[in-house]
Amino acid sequence: MPTILLIIGAAILAAVIVVLIIWRIRSHRFHPDPDKLRQQRELNADLKETGFAYEIKGDYFYSLMNCWQRQVGYCRLYDEAAPLFNMIMDCEPITFSYRGKRWLIELWKGQYGITTGGEIGVYNTIREDVDTDEFKGTFYENIGNKEMLNLSFVLRRNGKVILKRSAMHWWLTGFKLGQFSDTDMLTMDAKIVFPDQGMKDAFLKALIEIGYTKKEYSSGRKTVSIHYAAPHSPQPLSRNEAAEALVQQINSNNCKLYEFTTAKYSQTLDKLEYIKAMVPELYKLFIDSLYTRGVYDAFEWIKEWLEGRPPHPTPNPLPPPPPEPHPDPPCPPVCPCHPCRPHPSNPRCDPCRQYCSHAHNCDFDDSTRR
Repeated sequence: MPTILLIIGAAILAAVIVVLIIWRIRSHRFHPDPDKLRQQRELNADLKETGFAYEIKGDYFYSLMNCWQRQVGYCRLYDEAAPLFNMIMDCEPITFSYRGKRWLIELWKGQYGITTGGEIGVYNTIREDVDTDEFKGTFYENIGNKEMLNLSFVLRRNGKVILKRSAMHWWLTGFKLGQFSDTDMLTMDAKIVFPDQGMKDAFLKALIEIGYTKKEYSSGRKTVSIHYAAPHSPQPLSRNEAAEALVQQINSNNCKLYEFTTAKYSQTLDKLEYIKAMVPELYKLFIDSLYTRGVYDAFEWIKEWLEGRPPHPTPNPLPPPPPEPHPDPPCPPVCPCHPCRPHPSNPRCDPCRQYCSHAHNCDFDDSTRR
């Protein structure tokens, strides 16, 4: 037995040594592409299906204007599902009504897998609330180009600026790869420019109603600036202490793995090119972590319901009713007389309640009932 264990141990050690040798050889042979624009184009080609792209000037990832996420709208179930996909975020939904539509402007900041980031999303709807067994609430739809707002934010980690974003958009985002943050480390200073004072006033009223004080916001004729440090809205029920600790431990470990693997390079494009060549599994992890589609696919049935299609999953058909019991067969005619015995098809028929007055005539006698 000890000999077998020694052989197995030696085989494992040999395999590890071989892997390390191959890694070292490949590592020495690898040289990142000096053409940064070409690196950026190749990375963005890999990212296209995720709906994101990389900006070399600010060293951040961001959502594209016409990404697939624009087709899926938004509801609170998305926030509830986020921890299942390694996203721990502070969520601040501000809802208000304006010109016949119900609007949602939501701010997010937190840890998205192996990225730290922030978002501002703008949605609206003219529909009634969804009312199904699976979900009861408002489903907001994507806005049109003419409804987009001038959005901007500065995201800080422990007081230090880590990214800035500004654009006319419906979903303004920014994410820093390989950086780990707890949500209380992050602050977002957001600014929203509205098309007119009426819409600004409706939004500002809703902002104050959820608990923001004058120390946390300022406003102009058509603008509102928000200092977003801690959310005033109730957070998703799925983000409980135990779940958050588990998810954040995974996120922290993955960020450390990314930094350890790419420690010899300082630029994100070089790091990712190196990972793609050396550890394609880790590269895929990064690609998949950018707003995994599973969050939205899990609730595709809501869109089907809104579009008049049968909701998914469809309810199971009702089972057929049980067959009605067959009535007992009638007792046979009382004739001729025979020895007392139970009737074979109906034991309740009691031939012993009969007596014979003569050989060919049987009469019923109540006195013989049991």
